[in-house]
Amino acid sequence: MADTVMKALMLDKIQIDGKSVLIVQHSDGSPFVHSLLTHSARQGRRICLVSFSQSIGYYHNVGTRLGWNLNNLLSKNQAVFIGGLHTLKNSFQSQCPSNPFNFLFNPASCPLQALFLAIESVILGWIEQPFSVVIDELDCLLNLGIEPKEVIKFFQQCHSLIQTYSNGSLIVSIGVTPLDKEITQCSTLLSHWSDLILTERGLQTGKSRDLTGTLTVKWNVSPFSEQHFHFKCFDRGVKMFAPGTAVL
Repeated sequence: MADTVMKALMLDKIQIDGKSVLIVQHSDGSPFVHSLLTHSARQGRRICLVSFSQSIGYYHNVGTRLGWNLNNLLSKNQAVFIGGLHTLKNSFQSQCPSNPFNFLFNPASCPLQALFLAIESVILGWIEQPFSVVIDELDCLLNLGIEPKEVIKFFQQCHSLIQTYSNGSLIVSIGVTPLDKEITQCSTLLSHWSDLILTERGLQTGKSRDLTGTLTVKWNVSPFSEQHFHFKCFDRGVKMFAPGTAVL
């Protein structure tokens, strides 16, 4: 199933090196983060996985269903897991022991610098190897009260790493709700910096037993294309369909 997703994204023909991918989620959870993680693992890429709401165990369990083993990669230094909130918490404890979340009220601070430096430190050890930086649910930072300009700056810093070391790729997911203007605006800005934008939505007609949702695949670089798909999630992957062609 992972192969059909990569074909739909055209990543079976286009090298992901030096590119950034933005996954915009208009529905809960994204199977495409896991599809791209699986693709990176199968290609033998080093993986730096940053998560703000899930544990190592969660990604390991999903990965084993998709045919790869995160714990095995971690033990071989082929993957590193960074708990984003834990990293931020440690940073603020060192700056302000009495209130580790003082950044929520102190706009003069640089709350994401410690997180970026943690990512950069990992990447500097891999510059001779293909690698993927995967940041899941970036919107969690905005929900914590970090200003959009700081989140955008953090994205730009990670993006510059990929530009500096062209054998790397950046994969970022962000959850969007129509009523949250800050997240929507941030998502729009990030899309201008991204080479490939995957926009995932639920079905307009509501939940269905036959399909999970729709996916728009837009390339901002060659081949400069935009395609629309339906998809269905299964325990062991995702199937993609052109609209109106689903056969289950």
